Amino acid sequence: MTDQSGNPLWRAVCVLWIVGFLLLFYSYPPDNNAQVTRSLLWLEAFTHLPSLFNPFDFSHTAADGIEFGWHLLPQRLPFVAAAAVVLATGWTVGTAAGQILGLARFCSPAERLVLSTGTGLSLQSLWTLAIGRVGWLNPWLLIAPGLLSVPFLTIGVLRSRRGTQNPSVSETVCLPDASPASVRLRVLLIALTVPFVLSILVNGVCPPFDFDVREYHLQGPKEWYQAGQITFLEHNVYTSFPFLSEMLSLNGMVLLNDWNDGALAGKQILACFQLLTTAAVFATGRRWFGTVPGLLAAVVYVSVPWTLRISLIAYAEGAVTFYLTAAVLCGSIAVSRPDGERSGILVLQTGFLAGSAMAAKYPGLVFVVVPVTAWFLLPGPRGFRHSLTAALICMAGVILAVGLWLERNREDTGNPVYPLLYSVFGGTDWSPELDARWKRAHSPDSHNPSDIPRYLAGVALGSDWTSGLLFALAVPTLLHLRRSSQMRRLWSMVAWMLITWWALTHRIDRFWIPVIPVLAILAGAAWSLFPNRRWQRFVLFTVLLGTLFNLQVWRTGLPGFQIGLMDLTAARRLTIRSDIQTINHDLSPDDRILMVGEAEVFDVRIPVAYNTVFDESLFEQWTADSGDNRRSSAERRLKQPRDILAELNRRHITHVYVNWLEILRYRRPGSYGYCDYVTPARFRQLVRSGVLSEPTVLLHGLWDDLPPSDRRVVSTWDGFEDLLTEAGFDGRRRWQPVRIYRVITAPDPVSGTESD
Repeated sequence: MTDQSGNPLWRAVCVLWIVGFLLLFYSYPPDNNAQVTRSLLWLEAFTHLPSLFNPFDFSHTAADGIEFGWHLLPQRLPFVAAAAVVLATGWTVGTAAGQILGLARFCSPAERLVLSTGTGLSLQSLWTLAIGRVGWLNPWLLIAPGLLSVPFLTIGVLRSRRGTQNPSVSETVCLPDASPASVRLRVLLIALTVPFVLSILVNGVCPPFDFDVREYHLQGPKEWYQAGQITFLEHNVYTSFPFLSEMLSLNGMVLLNDWNDGALAGKQILACFQLLTTAAVFATGRRWFGTVPGLLAAVVYVSVPWTLRISLIAYAEGAVTFYLTAAVLCGSIAVSRPDGERSGILVLQTGFLAGSAMAAKYPGLVFVVVPVTAWFLLPGPRGFRHSLTAALICMAGVILAVGLWLERNREDTGNPVYPLLYSVFGGTDWSPELDARWKRAHSPDSHNPSDIPRYLAGVALGSDWTSGLLFALAVPTLLHLRRSSQMRRLWSMVAWMLITWWALTHRIDRFWIPVIPVLAILAGAAWSLFPNRRWQRFVLFTVLLGTLFNLQVWRTGLPGFQIGLMDLTAARRLTIRSDIQTINHDLSPDDRILMVGEAEVFDVRIPVAYNTVFDESLFEQWTADSGDNRRSSAERRLKQPRDILAELNRRHITHVYVNWLEILRYRRPGSYGYCDYVTPARFRQLVRSGVLSEPTVLLHGLWDDLPPSDRRVVSTWDGFEDLLTEAGFDGRRRWQPVRIYRVITAPDPVSGTESD
């Protein structure tokens, strides 16, 4: 079969595919997280066209009494400055390393920016882990690598200038531009990225509002900052994951000497990962397909609503996505020089970048390390031995990037990949019961092949935050598979990531985010499919139209809470739950709260003891009779009241907080499950025995407003009637899902009285 990409018939087929797919996409019902149809978004886009291109127009988030305006921009400066220091440190370290190794000779400026900054930020994260483990979290020590790199950077600049004067020394190797662009076209495509780039930058300091972020992405760094050392947190299993991006948030906390302010600086740093990914997408597209495809790919990627969403939420997927793209870029440079000087160093750096994806999140091993290493195992002109050597060098780079994280876990728990592979390595503070619950929660419900079309439709069409441009423009590039090794590599990565996402994960939508930049590169490459001006104008018009729609999605706030130019103090207040605000206001730093069912504790300013759903219940450990071995059982006996009081006093617990809404969420059918020992009857018994005071209710809810399935779950709890109240004047019953109890020997901060 010959390549058909130049055939007019195939061009018509591609046009029909793009038009048909986009019509389907814009009429397809999204996942309805916001209950907004795409047709309505189109209508609003054309209705408010003049304001659409204003990246600071976030009037939809306004509330009464909240200020907006340019005069509030200085509020962001401390956080932006701290983020700039960390980013500059990473760039300096990475650039100095690249110049020492001579890697700059093989890269364009955009490629050097991506590879140097990515390498440097990963090294900075490792440095933070190293000094944090020994308790040396000091601002000057944190940025010391950047300061020490300045002399090497200066020497490298001087050498490069001498090399420019002597062409025999300088050898910047890039592929010829297969698709040169006019100045007007370049300006247009760059201008299309501006509203999205500005939105990412201005919203980078958005206060944290997501559960996972406030449970561990920022909570872990907060606890380490408060302790002055990176230690094993047995109550939060998630903090034993590789934490590359979270270390950068810890940098912000140390530099600003405050965990709350430092978190905003950290979020700004992590938001910049999306800008670096955009640069990596452009650089890869330009190297393989030309300037216009590279710029188109950058526009497609930066406009995807997921890009803003990951910038607003400090998820690790932002770092994983960047390091995947950077590894693809570096690997493409390495494989283009199979017999060239220093190709081994390029392969090593590719492995380091791929390993950095794993250092950001365990799935990076499957999504990035495996396929990138496989690139070097492909048969080459120098034989299998050379390919195997390259793969081993790549793995050495992976170990350099992730080895310290694995060693930390081995030292803390005996298991280098804790809490994974418990059956192989075991693990301190883990058990067969917890391991079984973890696997059940993080594995697919089934592997029925008939489900694949439904999940693929969810990825390509159904996600609220995807872009129709990705699959619309990427799929036609399949025509070039036979003659383009680059296309084969990219499509093999797309196929690999989607297959492993379906087969090995619990199919949360954000887990497939790393495939987006690869699809964006392919979408940009669609420009080069046919050397025909009509085709290229059609592709350009398609990108313009899709970008217009994505702008509307961004400005409507669907990707998440955007602060724009909102007063930052008010924005922080809006993101803190009312019950947490009450705790912060009514209790003092001398108090300490035992949180039951609650792990989203980042915003709590009072000292807390808590555990995540996958850790042993502290409430059970501290109140259950040790002679009764029925662990996690609703029938297990309590200790004697005096023993419980003694235990709580020994741990300086003054209050016990219970969030039955969270416990309900975990106990729903198909959810993670929650310790059966925790029941309303326990707390009524502790009140009657004089351990706890009568509760203060922090949140009321209408009982009948709960879905029937939730009421059935609650009704199975021993003593659930204690959570219900008598019908009010409107005849409707209420329940009390969030309560706080005072330990009876502690003073009451609200009334100011002591217990009897």
